[in-house]
Amino acid sequence: MNRLAVPDRPARARAARQRRRPSTASAGRGRVTKISITVDTKVLQDLKDVARRARRTLSAEVSDALARDLRQRSLRNVIQEFETEHGAITDDELAAARAAWRG
Repeated sequence: MNRLAVPDRPARARAARQRRRPSTASAGRGRVTKISITVDTKVLQDLKDVARRARRTLSAEVSDALARDLRQRSLRNVIQEFETEHGAITDDELAAARAAWRG
């Protein structure tokens, strides 16, 4: 094929896949499992738009979203356990923690 020829459709698809960024959630995890799920139509369309703009696969976006949700749920559980043992976190304690975190 000469340099000015338009590549065939499969070649363009392969090139597009190679340009996509890898998932940050599954990077280094190795194994993946294919599943079938039912998703709200609007949520799916929004996620497809996000994936396209980020030049990532829909699967990578879904995997990252699920991983984020699991981390948030875990953090909520840690906070709930802390507050059960030590009482509710006050606004002053929260402000101090934010200040320490920001450095």
